Amino acid sequence: MSRRIASLLLLAAALPLAGCEMLSGGDKGKDGESIGYACRLSDKLPEDCMKENATYTPTSILTGWKRADTEKKEGSRPGTDKSASEGEAKPEGEQATPEVAQPTTEQPAKH
Repeated sequence: MSRRIASLLLLAAALPLAGCEMLSGGDKGKDGESIGYACRLSDKLPEDCMKENATYTPTSILTGWKRADTEKKEGSRPGTDKSASEGEAKPEGEQATPEVAQPTTEQPAKH
């Protein structure tokens, strides 16, 4: 009888851990895409990224890597403004400083 109780206690202790990943909201596909995206931005090869992150599917890592590659080639990333990176726009609070003419050190020739 004590063996039966011990088995039931063990089962009762292990049961809450069975759906642990589902409770944390982990989505391995989206996580793999994020890892692939980060690998591309850090200039890693997709093969190296897949070896380092074997718990994620190669398809999800490659999907994220390709998306980052496309965005990097286009010159745009989410959350960045292309015109701000080119110096056309200034962040709020910064005033544009007028260019001051620099005095020349040459003296005009006297005739």
